Amino acid sequence: MWVVISHCAIWGGYGGYNPNAKVAVDIFMMISGFLMMYTTEIIYTQYPLENKRNWIVFYIRRFFRLSPAYYVELIVALLLVDYFIPSYRELGMLNNNQWLASIPVDFSIQNILLHITYIFGLMPKQAFSTMLPDWSLALEMQFYLIFPLIFLFLKRASLGNLALFLIATILVSVLSSKYIIPGFTEPSLIFYQLPTFLIGIFIYYGIFHQEIEKRNFSLLSVFLLCAVKHQQDNFYLLLAAILLTFSLYDSDSSHKLNKFFDDKIFTVLSDLSYSVYLFHGFFLSIIGAYIERNLYPLGYTTNQCVMIIIITVIPLTYITSYFLYKYVELPGIALGKALIKKL
Repeated sequence: MWVVISHCAIWGGYGGYNPNAKVAVDIFMMISGFLMMYTTEIIYTQYPLENKRNWIVFYIRRFFRLSPAYYVELIVALLLVDYFIPSYRELGMLNNNQWLASIPVDFSIQNILLHITYIFGLMPKQAFSTMLPDWSLALEMQFYLIFPLIFLFLKRASLGNLALFLIATILVSVLSSKYIIPGFTEPSLIFYQLPTFLIGIFIYYGIFHQEIEKRNFSLLSVFLLCAVKHQQDNFYLLLAAILLTFSLYDSDSSHKLNKFFDDKIFTVLSDLSYSVYLFHGFFLSIIGAYIERNLYPLGYTTNQCVMIIIITVIPLTYITSYFLYKYVELPGIALGKALIKKL
């Protein structure tokens, strides 16, 4: 929802404070890093990653979690390309933002194939070339690709090796941000973003590792990795890391926090969040352009139009996402499980 509201504000021309949407994506990556450690550890005895065949099980599980809804998004984008792309451009022109109005797009067969295979995230100009928020999916897939190696390394690493790994990761990220990422339309390269995933991984280790020295090192690493991210509003990432860490402790306060977030409404919002992230842009572009095209001549201000866009786009997006979750995401997950069982 943070991303949706922020994108509505950006494209709608809102002039006030707008929390950085990329920090919300960073928080998602942090949670992803934590969950990969948590879930892999749970099934580790059944699918030990020392056995390379179990890497295939891991990849299938992750592929069928992300790809079904994403492939539907690509199909919808191809069907609506003559509507949502011109609408995005119109929003940019209506709000005198030439940069937004002139973002290059590429719906060639070659580029669609790059997106289907997730390779586009490795290519500077293709990282954001369809006006879809899929650059982070390519990044997730890169993370999944190397995760078994990270998991096995961390399981065996000494404290000294952990420190070297942390320093090397930060160094590569900093160098990437200076020399490589400026050439990318979106920061979709794992070399740059790995520290964000590591925040969640080290939170897991800081709570669940048996050795006290590694637990302390991991929790200190979380603060260091949050500090490395030089981005507007990045204190939200640190706040999310603190909340996640706090929620894992066995105390009355953490139990109350977990009970609050276990509420039905948060569960539903969580279930729908992936499809919301993927599909909100179609509603934002087409409906947003229609609203501002018709309301600007009547004297409505930019900020008034943005509020109308938000209260229109959010319910339409969440209703659509409910059906996508029920009829695309869940069957996709089930298909992955069936394939794993067959293998």
